[in-house]
Amino acid sequence: MTKTSAVIEEASIHKIFDLFKNKPINLKFNETDAILVTAKTDDNKKITRTFYFCLKPDGTFDENTAAMDGSRARRHQLVSFLKNNGITDNIKGYNLKESIGEWKGMTIEAIISEKDGSIYIP
Repeated sequence: MTKTSAVIEEASIHKIFDLFKNKPINLKFNETDAILVTAKTDDNKKITRTFYFCLKPDGTFDENTAAMDGSRARRHQLVSFLKNNGITDNIKGYNLKESIGEWKGMTIEAIISEKDGSIYIP
């Protein structure tokens, strides 16, 4: 596995039920939305990552959740992605709904293996 850079080609917010007919078992009641991020690496490989969370009406989200299981870890992955790639340092006041359109063209970190790749989350 090698670390490389990638450029975001597309980023969008979706409701869970727009993506799945039935909510996947591992997603909890407080995970109602998803961000899909598609990026292209320097060697033209496309990689996609999905982040699950709950979008508040004002366009922000809470980093912490009452659940003490995988949903907390999934939200922390989104926070790590936002901070590591310099998208924002202020998670509490960051409006995902308004700002996601600005992600297109941003350079992020990716990890590439022989078969596929993944967006890097520290």
